Amino acid sequence: MSIAGSETDPLSGTACKPAGDPPLPGACGPGDAAFHLLADALPQIVWTMRPDGRPSYFNQRWLDYSGASLQDSLAHGWDRFIHPEDRPQVVAQWTRAHDASEACEVECRLRRADGLYRWMLVRAVPQRDAAGCPVGWVGTLTDIDELRQRAELLEKNLYMGRIAGKVARLGGWTIDLPERTLTWSDENCLIHDVAPGYTPTLDEGIGYFYPEHRPLVVRHVQDCADHGIPYEFVLPKRTAKGRRIWVRSIGEALRDASGKIVRLQGAFQDISEQKDAEERALALEAQLTATLESITDGFCLIDRDWKFTFFNGQAERMLQRRRQDVLGKTLWQEFPESLGTRMERECRLALQAQRTARFEAFYAPLNLCIHFHVYPTENGLAVYFQDITQRRAEQAQLRLLQTAVSRLNDIVIITEAVALEEGGPRIVFVNDAFERQTGYSRAEALGQTSRLLWGPNTQRAELDRIRDAMARWEPVRAEIVIYTKDGRARWLETDIAPIADKSGKFTHWVAVERDITERRQQQQEILSLNTELEARVLQRTLELEMANRELESFAYSVSHDLRSPLSTIHAFSQLVVKIDGEQVSGKGKHYLERIGVGVKHMGDLIEGLLTLAHVSRKQINSEPVDLSEIARRIAHDHHEREPGRQAELQIEGGLSALGDARLLSVVYQNLLGNAWKFTSRTPLARIQVGAEPGQDGSTVFFVRDNGAGFDMAFAAKLFGTFERLHSPEEFSGTGIGLATVKRIVERHAGRVWAESTPNEGAAFFFTLGRSPEPLP
Repeated sequence: MSIAGSETDPLSGTACKPAGDPPLPGACGPGDAAFHLLADALPQIVWTMRPDGRPSYFNQRWLDYSGASLQDSLAHGWDRFIHPEDRPQVVAQWTRAHDASEACEVECRLRRADGLYRWMLVRAVPQRDAAGCPVGWVGTLTDIDELRQRAELLEKNLYMGRIAGKVARLGGWTIDLPERTLTWSDENCLIHDVAPGYTPTLDEGIGYFYPEHRPLVVRHVQDCADHGIPYEFVLPKRTAKGRRIWVRSIGEALRDASGKIVRLQGAFQDISEQKDAEERALALEAQLTATLESITDGFCLIDRDWKFTFFNGQAERMLQRRRQDVLGKTLWQEFPESLGTRMERECRLALQAQRTARFEAFYAPLNLCIHFHVYPTENGLAVYFQDITQRRAEQAQLRLLQTAVSRLNDIVIITEAVALEEGGPRIVFVNDAFERQTGYSRAEALGQTSRLLWGPNTQRAELDRIRDAMARWEPVRAEIVIYTKDGRARWLETDIAPIADKSGKFTHWVAVERDITERRQQQQEILSLNTELEARVLQRTLELEMANRELESFAYSVSHDLRSPLSTIHAFSQLVVKIDGEQVSGKGKHYLERIGVGVKHMGDLIEGLLTLAHVSRKQINSEPVDLSEIARRIAHDHHEREPGRQAELQIEGGLSALGDARLLSVVYQNLLGNAWKFTSRTPLARIQVGAEPGQDGSTVFFVRDNGAGFDMAFAAKLFGTFERLHSPEEFSGTGIGLATVKRIVERHAGRVWAESTPNEGAAFFFTLGRSPEPLP
């Protein structure tokens, strides 16, 4: 594709810069952003290049079609995407067009990003300055693949040749001198809506121009005929059928061997479509400006020096800045708070890498959360931004609500407002509890009706009552039988209420359903046991009296039959150490020490059992008790025994209750003793003693620590006799303390429970009734 020579300025006759050896047209174009926006809005691929053949612009459709980057396209153009069979033809036509500085139009197959070839109509038009010198080329690539495929079914070559001739809309003419005889080509005749072969006079030909333009046309023709001055102009004409068209007229003089001008020749090109496109582009630009001013998004244009070149009304309102104060200023000068933030990083990366960026950022001065869309342009960045502060707050509330609903143990079902069938309105939402308790997945439930859960024992009367309430748009409560996916019957307590939108129109129903199967079963059991209640009470009373007698006997046996042997064992082991200690081996001494430890542990167990028996039998002396003072005294004792422990004890003042002071002191001795023991491996122990109101209005006392904690899976064993959740190697103990606490609390008509997480501490809670239980 080597092209040599130079072009001649048609007005002055001076030589323009040689065109050189051009490559095929390539990538990035005119300098104004409006052109780029308009080019990106067109359905065709648009490209431009400089007079020397270097690419200068590609619109976004080329990047999308080819998959090539902007930098790659600017460097290598688009000729490498041409099908190998079409390349020679394209090169030849482009070379001729470039040499003649004429419009070029050619069809070829062009490779797409996915590797497929599609037929494209390539058009290139030279652009000239006021002096007529080439200043560049503007071209389009129009996808004609489908048209081409249809055309190939017919007489392809002939049909496409005829279409190409019409599309070109280019007709030649000559004026023979001195006769001034005008001749039009057939295509020129078609442009002017006359039959091919029509031969107008020169005056008739000029008469197709509008009267106000005819003197200019006559002057150009006369100057060319008299002095050989070539010309080119664009003017409107009226055809023989009265159509208004725009033509580009080109004329030049031909001389004989002696240099005498003997003929003028040139061409008319119908550029009505181009002019229409220009008018549409201007209208589109005005419409685009009006659109950007009316959109609810903030929008601004920023050049490569980070200066604002456009700032729409919504941007003014959102950022509380006037455009006249912002335009021409840099982004970082006007919004210095953005420096060093994600906004700066994303904007700089978008401009540098020429890629779109979408991100959210918080603008502290106005307390706004803003969503940004940043698009790179030839001249900088186009930035759309939305105030999403309220939306983010609503989303946070919605997520909180969804999380809360998903974690409920109660079933939540939301349906449409209007029933489309007898089964009721369709389900549009179910929570996790629905899936857990019914066995149906969310996918199986959505779009179904409540009939999905009905079965043979679902009460028809209750369903009718629910329908009647819903027909009146009234909330309703009912207890109904439903069936799980595996056929199990369950009782549900259902609360159904309508949901209205802001206008007051009811849009949905929400049902909150609680599984009361166990309660219903218990109610049935209570009814069936009423007749046996007195006998059971009597039997339980006898059993309790017998258990108390056995407990007294056991306590007596422990105190008299077990203590004495243990004391003997301990005394003789100490005598062995004292008398024959020097003769006993190291292993023997170890065994004697283990005997002593075992005897002490057994003694502790006996003391614990005696204490348990004592609190079970002791007559309660009910009086006001200062629980805060008891807790402080016990805490002081622990500090005295272990002064080196790092521990913080917070004891709430004013804790009081009605009960037995000695027994309640035993409660706090065990609970605080456990807290002290199980925080022994914690660098800084924190133990809190206090009280809080219960749901039923009672006072709930607690002892909380940050110690070893325990697995709640074993909480049921926690208050049993001899039950331990830690090995003796970890923490010492008898397993009787919490059983003693439970018995004392129950004798005070209260209850005790615990909450814990392994390695995060434990909390023990208990209540005390108004009237302590009397001794049986």
